[in-house]
Amino acid sequence: MKGCIMEEENYINIKDFLKIIRKRIKLIVLITVFATIITGIVSFYVLKPVYEAKCTVIVGKDSTDKITASEVTMYQDLIQTYSQIAKSRVVAENALGRLNLGVSWEEFMSNVDITPETGTQIVDISYKNQNTEVAEQGANAVTQAFIEESQKLLPSGSVKIMDKALTTEAPIKPNKMLNIFIAFILGLIFSASLVFFIDYLDNTIKNEEDVERKLGLPTMGLIPKQNKMENLIVEKQPKSAVTEAFKSMRTNLLFSMENRGINTLMVSSSIPKEGKTSVSTNVAFAIAKAGKRVLLVDCDLRKPNVHRCFNISNNEGLADIILKERKVEESIIKINDNFNVITAGIVNYNSSELLSSQKMQNFINDMEKEYDYVILDTPPIVAFTDALTLVTDKIGVILVISCEQTKIEICKKSKQLLTNVNATLIGAVLNKVDKRVFVGYGYDYYSNGKKKKNKVKTKRKFKESDKGAII
Repeated sequence: MKGCIMEEENYINIKDFLKIIRKRIKLIVLITVFATIITGIVSFYVLKPVYEAKCTVIVGKDSTDKITASEVTMYQDLIQTYSQIAKSRVVAENALGRLNLGVSWEEFMSNVDITPETGTQIVDISYKNQNTEVAEQGANAVTQAFIEESQKLLPSGSVKIMDKALTTEAPIKPNKMLNIFIAFILGLIFSASLVFFIDYLDNTIKNEEDVERKLGLPTMGLIPKQNKMENLIVEKQPKSAVTEAFKSMRTNLLFSMENRGINTLMVSSSIPKEGKTSVSTNVAFAIAKAGKRVLLVDCDLRKPNVHRCFNISNNEGLADIILKERKVEESIIKINDNFNVITAGIVNYNSSELLSSQKMQNFINDMEKEYDYVILDTPPIVAFTDALTLVTDKIGVILVISCEQTKIEICKKSKQLLTNVNATLIGAVLNKVDKRVFVGYGYDYYSNGKKKKNKVKTKRKFKESDKGAII
């Protein structure tokens, strides 16, 4: 099959990661800001401040005699033993007996910290509470209970108070700024992980790299998403970014078709509502504006839409040419000097058989001789077989893909169906692309940012009763 430029590759590079982040940056910012604000509110207005009172004691010899260096070393080694005594249940229950807290000893000790200072005979005893007075009372109670219990267990030693319990002026918890910073970091990590997970679950075609890597097709054009559906934007907004996108697509198509020696192009999609008719009408108009004689034929006999784009009658058209042997020139509608249209007409016949008929092939062959380029707007490939019946080696095919809407597997199925009938698959057109993507392509440089209300000019208006008139 023609048109393949590479096989599918299963990897994601830094560029892909940056695109994912850019695509969902609003969600990342929203989650991060929300987490930060909620944490700030909780830290400042919900969490109650916790204060800490600390008492310092020194462990030594129970004697007025001078203490030797070896004894200092001994008590330094014993400091861990004294610390374990201070943490014991006996000390906790003794301290609780001095207080009126109404809590278990385990809960009480969960707010007590016993910290021996390394290389010294000093032990810090602290107690945390939301009330500063209770914090001081708790630290003093634990210290007194510890002194009494250590004298019972180690009578040769002595524990003396260096500093009585004193509550810190500022609360130790919550650390409001630290909480906010952590919430910001965690919110950022969570939101980034979430968007990557969402992207992992998203199996749609999202960019031209997906088209090339997943489908092995070159991208003929990227068409921006429009806030409001507007027909023939190439004619109505000649300086818009969308028009520039169609001009770029025109250049790629003409080059590719010329290299293949073909002048008939079939425009289709995998499923309905991907914008194939919008693409076919606008690119046909763009080619005509380049001075080429173009014929656009609505081959979507099941759900024709080309006539709506031009606000013309669909009473007679392709179906009448094939079934009723109506003269082609009677069905041609002239849009301008270089651009003609043949609508689908009213079909009460099997459209697939009509398009696969020899008369249809003869019609296409005749039109190829009359025009520089013939554009065929055909039904979706996966939904119907109509488009496949038109395929010949003289007809190029482009697949219109709705960005971030059409699933990769559906596109692969379309490609496979076209491959099965030996279609000349030129490439794909990524339609309805987020406009932010186009900043990097420079299309906006040529756009004046003004919306014009120009309409396609025709020599006279059509009525539903008009049949085969030439404009």
